[in-house]
Amino acid sequence: MKKLLLSIMSLMAMNGAMAQTPVGDNDLANAYATQTITGRIAVHDPSIVMDVTGSTTNPKYYIYGSHLGRAKTYATGNYQIWNTFKTGEENAGTSNSLFADVNGKLINFKDAYTTHVIKKVKNYKGEEVAFGNFDANGWQFKGNTVKGMQWAPDVIYNKTMKKWCMYMSLNGDHWCSSIVCFTSDDLEGPWAYQGPVVFSGFQGTFAHNAYTADDDWKHTDLAVATGETSLPARYQTGDSWGSFWPNCIDPCVFYDDDDNLWMSYGSWSGGIFIIRLDKTNGLRDYTYTFPYQISGKTVTPGGANANCTSDPYFGKKIAGGYYVSGEASYIQKVGKYYYLFMSYGGLTAAGGYQIRVFRSEKPDGPYKDCLTSTGIDAMYGKYILNFGGDAKRDEGVKLFGNYQWETMPNAELAQGHNSAIVDHKGRALIVYHTRFMNRGEEHEVRVHQLFVNQDGWLVAAPYEFSGETYTDNDIATQQLYDATEVEGDYQIIAHPYRQNTAAMAYEKPVTIHLNADGSISGEYTGKWELVSGTSYINLTLKGVATANAEVKFKGVLTEQTIDYTNIKALCFTASVLLTVWLHRVVPVCRLAV
Repeated sequence: MKKLLLSIMSLMAMNGAMAQTPVGDNDLANAYATQTITGRIAVHDPSIVMDVTGSTTNPKYYIYGSHLGRAKTYATGNYQIWNTFKTGEENAGTSNSLFADVNGKLINFKDAYTTHVIKKVKNYKGEEVAFGNFDANGWQFKGNTVKGMQWAPDVIYNKTMKKWCMYMSLNGDHWCSSIVCFTSDDLEGPWAYQGPVVFSGFQGTFAHNAYTADDDWKHTDLAVATGETSLPARYQTGDSWGSFWPNCIDPCVFYDDDDNLWMSYGSWSGGIFIIRLDKTNGLRDYTYTFPYQISGKTVTPGGANANCTSDPYFGKKIAGGYYVSGEASYIQKVGKYYYLFMSYGGLTAAGGYQIRVFRSEKPDGPYKDCLTSTGIDAMYGKYILNFGGDAKRDEGVKLFGNYQWETMPNAELAQGHNSAIVDHKGRALIVYHTRFMNRGEEHEVRVHQLFVNQDGWLVAAPYEFSGETYTDNDIATQQLYDATEVEGDYQIIAHPYRQNTAAMAYEKPVTIHLNADGSISGEYTGKWELVSGTSYINLTLKGVATANAEVKFKGVLTEQTIDYTNIKALCFTASVLLTVWLHRVVPVCRLAV
């Protein structure tokens, strides 16, 4: 067992993580000095992907984000030191461009969405048919440009094609959006337009850059996917498309355990949907069809219905609906479950952006949380405000909210639009962008390690990832600390669901004491116990949610480095009704915010 002088603890009702090592005089002195981290990167909506082609022991990691944000790092950089490459939306020409045409000639990003590679596909009947040219820029709402509308790409290596596939959403006003696939032999491009994957906004109401409103559906792949010869009544929604159907942005592409390729997508509006992709070309698998269902029951299609849970064109609904907040779906398998990450709220500093998590044993759901005995489904049956101080319902495991540890120069605000990955050493990581108090709308990328608690729920470590080595298997099979090392004074941050994010409220640490007899005293009271033979910890806290209510937390103990210091410490993280993070301190090294 390690001698414990300084530790950190992070708890989230029903989850946990904790770590700590000896601290010397130099360490204590350094604790008062803020460490400067160079190499930070501002990539909005970061999607992370691992490249092991050069090295399996020190692979390169890339992130792509909105507006052609891009960066790369090596595993040894601990995901804090990033470098950019090539040119993005600031490039007015073709020099060093990320994109090429179908013949491999470099082109400007503005011209990358016009002509695609794939000319034939198998339709919904499995018949090979012509795949007419789909101009994604032409599909945007009339007057929209490519620049500023390239949102939230996701990148994956297609094992069948032996190519990298980038799924980019080209947003358009009035839901005139599409998700398209680009391919490349290299993660730094050049990327060539493979073809479209899914369209939205074909209600016949709004003019597009290259098409009139009348019969605009004919410029989509609706007929290939469904065989329709006219626009079905359910899509004729006028200017109310978003009350029923998705906006085709924010793709997430992933393989399931059976090597099937899926894509989830959508933002607010009619919800989050999922479709199957064709591994041979990276586009939609039109042979994998979906029934038309209302509230889970197959019925004959009629007019638009907000309770549609499956549609022949849009696929299966897995979350959201009724214009409730919720976007940036990301699905990652960690251990036994597929975890669905969602960003609730708005993305601005005062918008209340926050990450919620659901899980399922199947890639296409149902996705539920742990807030009731049977779990609350990620889908909605009516509009409900689901974030901020006036929220009417709490759902989804909230990983964390606005907060500031003592060593942080600014509070983190509006964290969201994350991706996740299990890295080359089996560590699960969450990658997101965050804004900050007193920095306007500036944003940067942050990376935290994820752990799975005893009940199979994800919890995020309280500090940035800094090369820590413990995995979920270590936590489940080794008792890294005994009770005498855990007892002591702790700083704790509780992350409530109904935080006043509109006022940019953020949580600061308060003090509790874990006593030798298993009791907890201080700002909150309760009890604690270690789970023998593991690095799990159980806490019961009174007053952390409401004055008299007791909340039980199941957490994880692991070693971390305190943000902006060189101090190693013991950490704990856990969640159910809310998230709580703790770190143990000795009086001499208490720091002031």
